[in-house]
Amino acid sequence: MSEDVRAYSTTPKPLTHHEALLVHHYTEYLGRWLDCTDASRQFTLSVSEKRCITLLIDRLNEDAASHDETLLCAIVILRFYEQLNVSSSTGLDDEKHLAGCSAIIRTSQGHHFVDPSAPTLREAAFWVHVRQCLYSATINQQPLDIDFSLQLNPNPNSMRDSHPLARLRLETAWSNQMVWLTACVVNFCFEAVDPSSERACRPQKWQKLWDLVHAWVNERPQAFNAIFEGDASDSSAFREIWFTADWHVIAFISYQFSCIMLLSHKPGPKFAIRNVGTLSEIDRQILSHAGAICGASKSSPETVPSSIMLCHTIFIWAPLVTKPKEQEEILQLLSDFEEANLWPTAWIISAMKIQWGMDQWPVLGTQPSLSP
Repeated sequence: MSEDVRAYSTTPKPLTHHEALLVHHYTEYLGRWLDCTDASRQFTLSVSEKRCITLLIDRLNEDAASHDETLLCAIVILRFYEQLNVSSSTGLDDEKHLAGCSAIIRTSQGHHFVDPSAPTLREAAFWVHVRQCLYSATINQQPLDIDFSLQLNPNPNSMRDSHPLARLRLETAWSNQMVWLTACVVNFCFEAVDPSSERACRPQKWQKLWDLVHAWVNERPQAFNAIFEGDASDSSAFREIWFTADWHVIAFISYQFSCIMLLSHKPGPKFAIRNVGTLSEIDRQILSHAGAICGASKSSPETVPSSIMLCHTIFIWAPLVTKPKEQEEILQLLSDFEEANLWPTAWIISAMKIQWGMDQWPVLGTQPSLSP
């Protein structure tokens, strides 16, 4: 610990019934949201032992705050709280804590490597921050506030450990590697580029990212494969896709979204006007990946971050969804998500209704039947 960081008390503080209830709720539900790519569940098991957020806020202005992993975790959680408190009807988000977390992480990054296996709380907080940046960047269609000169070390392919619990570290690394690739893809698609250099370099950058994304899906451990994939049915427009762990679901959706982004922003000549009522081959591929996101999200409602990913990726692929049954089911997924978890989706539903030119949609909490 840095000399400038004040030591934390090692004496446990007794909790009131209300405080204990909040900690219990965090460990039972909210910690899982933050640990969705961390098989060792550090935000659930370790953060709950730290001091309360109110006391930590007073220390954020200390000179050595950037070197204190407890404070870093605190500001990540504050950003999480900030997201939950966005107005459901407007979606307005000033992202104060997201900017603060980015500043602390940049200041504390003393080297140019980040461990995808997240062996400490600092690394675990970094990966939560990356996912938070992805959410904001996709909705606002802007680059991520992340240092992309960072390199992942070790590479998951090189990790060898015979310890029985090494699998947790390995699966965390593979999951976070896919999250990092998705962040790189989104940043590539939304970064400002010089038109002259774009013609020369952008196709090569695109191809490199495409190859890396597909290398991940080809080399990932078998445990990341779905344990079941069903077909769409009369009761659902999307196929069932089941996994055995949260980080498998998130990695799967991240892969699908990376493909959508790269297909949507593939360099090359494009027609200014599309044929009305027809879909290109690329459009069909995008819809296939989007359907996979919807199916995986619907099949794993307990993996809340999968629904969070649905909330922000939808702004990229929604214009291609033209079937009323799919549109209605997507809106119902969003409505159910807010009702069950209080994540603000009413503003997204309104945006989708405008995009799809739909008539009145029932108010939040009602259960309309889907069209056959």
